[in-house]
Amino acid sequence: MRTLLAVVTGLGLVLAAFAGVALALVLGTVAAGAIALARLTGRFQPEMAKASATRDHDRSKTDYRVWNDGRGTIIDM
Repeated sequence: MRTLLAVVTGLGLVLAAFAGVALALVLGTVAAGAIALARLTGRFQPEMAKASATRDHDRSKTDYRVWNDGRGTIIDM
């Protein structure tokens, strides 16, 4: 009885492993196809950064500066 149970359990684990691998392959293929389609249609293209001569944020809102001098981060309050 124990041998039969061990064989059935082993077969179940092998089938579960195959099902997991098959699911991973299917999901990987679908994801790769979706990414390729999005790249080809232009929906997944990164936006270019735009240089601006003016500063966007108001300096009066923050009265502290943070920088790194190579030895550690400095916070000037």
